[in-house]
Amino acid sequence: MENHERGACLQRITEGALRPGGLALTDRALKLCRIPCEARVLDAGCGKGVTLRHLREGHGARCCGLDLSTEMLAGARGKDQKSPLVRARMEEMPFRDGVFQGVFCECALSHTNAETVIREFSRVVEEGGFLVLSDLYRFSSGAAAPQGMNILDRDRLEEYLARSGFDTVTWEDRTADLKRLAAELIMSGCSFPPYHTAPASSCKEASHDWRGIGYYLLVARRTNGKQR
Repeated sequence: MENHERGACLQRITEGALRPGGLALTDRALKLCRIPCEARVLDAGCGKGVTLRHLREGHGARCCGLDLSTEMLAGARGKDQKSPLVRARMEEMPFRDGVFQGVFCECALSHTNAETVIREFSRVVEEGGFLVLSDLYRFSSGAAAPQGMNILDRDRLEEYLARSGFDTVTWEDRTADLKRLAAELIMSGCSFPPYHTAPASSCKEASHDWRGIGYYLLVARRTNGKQR
């Protein structure tokens, strides 16, 4: 299956969210952190703007989207013409210190230098503000990330957060969402590279052994102004 066909299949099944758990997981995070209406929120790695529009229309947030892909930003602009969009790397975000009350980074951190990006999140979030992360993680020491991905284990992730002044409020293992999405894709005749049961003949990435890789939701709070 070609990449664009696989992407279209994923888009259809996740209703545009392109990640395990979809917008239901975004709503779960909002309940946990209770970001107030009209809060200033950054969607880091906003993709085509599904979460961006959901946060603004469904929760009254004042949103800004950031992504490095011009194609993704063009899609986001088509979905949400009211929220500002910025093309930049998460490792070097063009925002002043403490400008946001919350940051969402859904299924994007594993494609970055995570330690540097978390420091940037700490810089742009005000004291008392929240950080929401959902992504793949390693729950087995023998698990290996595919080339080009930076999949952390829980201890390393929380170490980076603590160094940057974040306290973890909630950690939830959401591997069941990952498995559910894999099953839905396979039943629809689509391949799902980020899961070890995908047919190896369907695409190059599916040959990677994904055992020991799970999915998580994390909510952290910025508790002090010092990074260690």
